[in-house]
Amino acid sequence: MRHIAALESGRYDQLPAGVFARGFVRVIALHLGLDAERAVAAFRHIHSSWEEERVKRERQLPTSTAGLRLSQPRRTVASSTTLRGIAIALLLAAVTGGAAFLRTHGADRRGPAASAAPVARAESGPASLALPPAVAAATIALPAGATLPGAVSSTASRGRTLTLSFRDECWAEVFVDGKLVVRGLFSRGSRREFANGSTFTLTLGNAGAVDVVVDGRPLGVLGGEHEIVKNYVIDAARDG
Repeated sequence: MRHIAALESGRYDQLPAGVFARGFVRVIALHLGLDAERAVAAFRHIHSSWEEERVKRERQLPTSTAGLRLSQPRRTVASSTTLRGIAIALLLAAVTGGAAFLRTHGADRRGPAASAAPVARAESGPASLALPPAVAAATIALPAGATLPGAVSSTASRGRTLTLSFRDECWAEVFVDGKLVVRGLFSRGSRREFANGSTFTLTLGNAGAVDVVVDGRPLGVLGGEHEIVKNYVIDAARDG
């Protein structure tokens, strides 16, 4: 909720990395059936203007005040930026209200007997930072027995351990032997182990920030910084 409030009020300095902020806008637009690419492009344009003005102001500030947050002297922001901020705030407010309306009426139609299963939250990091279920719903399910390109596989065995070390914030989803064990946002510096598994399937929102180790053998990183890797299969029973 604090991220939505930051988007609506134009306090972009309170948002995480740009890829996450754009992801929030995309998920809300998709949930309401809007043009996601157009919504993201509008946000990117406004955020770019805000970033240019922030850099310009930092260059003009004295050395002793260079570390101040730009959200404090709001009265000095250019009128054009203020108008754009108001426009995007109104758009996001409408999207947020529509999402709440759809969730409420959708629940009424389904009735109490059809309540959805709770989404598993990451045990590391504040629970309030967990991303909406729509992000997880966008993950493409793999057919039974399928292995993505680049995955490590061989003869299955039991009792292996997967270790993930997060050098920066990263949304992650982990399946152990086909069973979802965790889904959520992990904080910088956190570390998780998943033991007694044969096959691990990973989805990482910031693959370059995660070190992957199987039974003490490092696999390194599975992608670049802020790169999304979906359904990466690791057959932990490999040799060597």
